[in-house]
Amino acid sequence: MSASERGYSVLLSSLHRASAPTPPLSTLQGLIVHYLARLSPAPTPLAATIVGSPLFRPFSLIKLDALKTSFRHAVHTKLHLLKDAPTGLFLPSLNVQLNAWLVAILKGLEGGHAITRLACCSGLLLGVEDILKHLPSKQRDVESSVQDEIVLAFADVIDLFTSSDSWGKEFRPETEAGEEDALTLSLITCAEALLAVPPEKFVALPLPQTLTSLVHAINKSFVSGMFLSSFRSSMEHHPEYKIHVKPGAPAFRDVHKVSSSPAMSNMGSLSRLCSRSISLFVDHRPKLALPHVQETFLCLESISRIDLADAVDESIAPETRALTESIWTILKTLLFSTIMITGSWPLGCSLCSSRKLVMSAPSLALAVLRGLYHLAFVIENFGGAGHNAFPELKRAFYLALDILAEHKAESEHFVQQLCEELWSNAYDLSHPVQRAKKAFGLSAIEQLIPVLAGSTIETFVLPFCSPHLDNARHRDIFEAAHSVVLAIFSHFHTQVADSTPLHGSEHAVSTATMVPFYMRCLIENSAEDRLNTTQLRLAFAALVKNSLLTACKASSPAFDGDRVHRLHLALVSSVSSLPLALLSRVLSIVDGIIEGIENDDIKCDELLEALFQEIINNVGDAEKEFAVRWWDERRVNGVNDTAHWEGFYDFVVSMRSFYAIESGGW
Repeated sequence: MSASERGYSVLLSSLHRASAPTPPLSTLQGLIVHYLARLSPAPTPLAATIVGSPLFRPFSLIKLDALKTSFRHAVHTKLHLLKDAPTGLFLPSLNVQLNAWLVAILKGLEGGHAITRLACCSGLLLGVEDILKHLPSKQRDVESSVQDEIVLAFADVIDLFTSSDSWGKEFRPETEAGEEDALTLSLITCAEALLAVPPEKFVALPLPQTLTSLVHAINKSFVSGMFLSSFRSSMEHHPEYKIHVKPGAPAFRDVHKVSSSPAMSNMGSLSRLCSRSISLFVDHRPKLALPHVQETFLCLESISRIDLADAVDESIAPETRALTESIWTILKTLLFSTIMITGSWPLGCSLCSSRKLVMSAPSLALAVLRGLYHLAFVIENFGGAGHNAFPELKRAFYLALDILAEHKAESEHFVQQLCEELWSNAYDLSHPVQRAKKAFGLSAIEQLIPVLAGSTIETFVLPFCSPHLDNARHRDIFEAAHSVVLAIFSHFHTQVADSTPLHGSEHAVSTATMVPFYMRCLIENSAEDRLNTTQLRLAFAALVKNSLLTACKASSPAFDGDRVHRLHLALVSSVSSLPLALLSRVLSIVDGIIEGIENDDIKCDELLEALFQEIINNVGDAEKEFAVRWWDERRVNGVNDTAHWEGFYDFVVSMRSFYAIESGGW
């Protein structure tokens, strides 16, 4: 007997008698790859033997993964053999030979157990996807039959676990001790391969049951968000550290069970598959999809309601750091999974004309925002939820807010709930989780300002922001609070500029009281280590009112020169925001300031440069003519004949033809 025959005999005997001593799984895996690729005339009998072998039962992830990998590598090996084989005019093409080989294997898989068949088909499809780039462009249609088979196999698996037949339930497949349930193992095994199935074939799957199974597996992997339930009881007092949990405590066991589970290791592919299921479900069957999508989002929100108060602190005992690092990994996985799944829905909902779907949009948006709110501490470590967030988070956050903003009542209720939930701790920023939630809340409120009633802003938003406007110790909250106030002013001035009616007193914000208050706040925050020069100038530009000018002009003599100069620059930044009626007064004030600092060339040049840029780039057309005349007259009178006045010459000349300026001699 030749070596090849002996190897084939060993493989067959091992596949037929799982109870007898068998070679290691890695050895059998190599034999399967070798003989699947080389058997002649066809590998159909071997494929049938593999799919029916008791060797792979009871199921485990290692066995199913070995099956999948064997069939995947067999595709690669077959391609190399076909490429090395002699070619001729009358011989079948590589594409025909490869397709015939795949069909022969698929024929052998017929009648096998659904889960085993699914693992084999997953390996075949992944192998085909791997080699497509090595095939000629006109011979890349070999994957179609494998795609059809994996869809059928997965549908059989789903039917196996969702069937209401009591007889079928008695014969559900078993798994090895300590393994995930068979359905979760099946989802893990095929998730990556199903992502390669084109949409027109994917929608043939039972999408409601598919989505329900995926959500169940994800929820189970995170223990419904309760994996930290034993953390508080596991903590022990330590004289030096606030967080001290000894190895072997229940918290260690619970967290390790979650972090080391196969589902957690494959959460990326499970989440992508869930996201794709939602997207295609909504696109093809929107009315049927809605309750399932709502259930999914509410489940994710429920998982995210994790009490982190006891598990987050900088003072961690050395023997507890392994535990907190595992917790952090789980939380990151939950965040990315949430973003990946919820990021699949807005487009499908927005394109659907169903009134029921349109009415459900705010509830879906609220579920996304609440889920992200509960994970605010994790989000903060990735730059927060605002403009510094990574693209996927930014997209989920702003899309949810945009959809919510289309529904005024729901937006009002969300903001009020947010403020009330954090109200009792409005002045307590000692805990990092609390700080992160406040920063997230402020970022969300800022985007909803345009749709909030004036009464809500005055009753909830401003009192919520006020304690943080002069507390620069926590920079993210400090800047977020100022952004909210500036959003209020920006919206108010937009309404005035557009002549938008305020729809009654309940929608109008009392800027008469806000302006003096915020003016004093900005002047206080002009000190070092508070608002920087750019932020200060932008804030003052949004506060252009008569009271602003008075406050800036009345700068106390006790202020140091640099601080006064920063306020002067802030005043210059307001020039472009002024109406024509106020422009003359402001320019007169600026003129006096420049004359007062002529002996300080650096500050004088900086003020002139700032004013120069404001007039050139930012002043509106209606006010530009007056600003150009003013600058022109100053140069004619020989005032401050600096490089900036000279540099403005070409600009004035070019503007004359447009504004028909009658100017004195240069």
